[in-house]
Amino acid sequence: MTDWNDLGIELDRWAAARRNATFWWRDDDAGPDDGKLDGFLAQRRDLDVPLALAVVPAWLETATTEAILADDGASVLQHGVSHTNRAGPDQRKTELCDSALEGGLADAIATAGRTLQAAFGTRFHTVMVPPWNRIDPQVAASLSGLGLSGLSTLAPREISRQLGLSIANMHLDIINWRADRQFGGDAWCLDQAINHLVQRRTGISDPTEPTGLMTHHRVHDVDSCRFIDKFVSFVHEHPAAHWLDASEVFCST
Repeated sequence: MTDWNDLGIELDRWAAARRNATFWWRDDDAGPDDGKLDGFLAQRRDLDVPLALAVVPAWLETATTEAILADDGASVLQHGVSHTNRAGPDQRKTELCDSALEGGLADAIATAGRTLQAAFGTRFHTVMVPPWNRIDPQVAASLSGLGLSGLSTLAPREISRQLGLSIANMHLDIINWRADRQFGGDAWCLDQAINHLVQRRTGISDPTEPTGLMTHHRVHDVDSCRFIDKFVSFVHEHPAAHWLDASEVFCST
């Protein structure tokens, strides 16, 4: 079973090769004033590493805006429009689906982006994070024309730039959505992280793509928070590893 020693061994291999293992942290589904963000941002400040919050524009409340702006280490990405499933009944949940373009989806995306720009100013990065990490081809092709400069989904990227967008994805999701929709456990999470690091180091996947930690603060439990504390600190303290903020992630792609 994968454990913390295995993560240390893999990072030591990066150090032996005189390479820097980059990471970044994205948290999804921000927006509502539900009492859960303040504690999560306090956790971020204790860890002292940058965090990119994927904010659902239609969910955004004033208290959430104020909490994010008060934390210099938090930046904002666009998490769709309203996190609404627009796919058909026999399809996987998708908001950014091609069939919705005729219903005004493109205008909704642009308007939602302007909402975040007005709320967060320079703290907002024009990067789309599709709800459920799914986006259809025609919608993806339209993003650069709607004011977006980046795209972040799930799984190792195939190319660093596509359709006029910088691409940087997630590789470690701490929630096991296919099982009980709860924290997946240390071994399950570490296995995801190490797999991507090995793929980068050996050239199976893009070695320049930072390894992405994906969290979901609105559903975290005690074990989730404990893992985040240990994982972020473990990486932060290793000489061959480095946490990037969103501006570094998407400027370097």
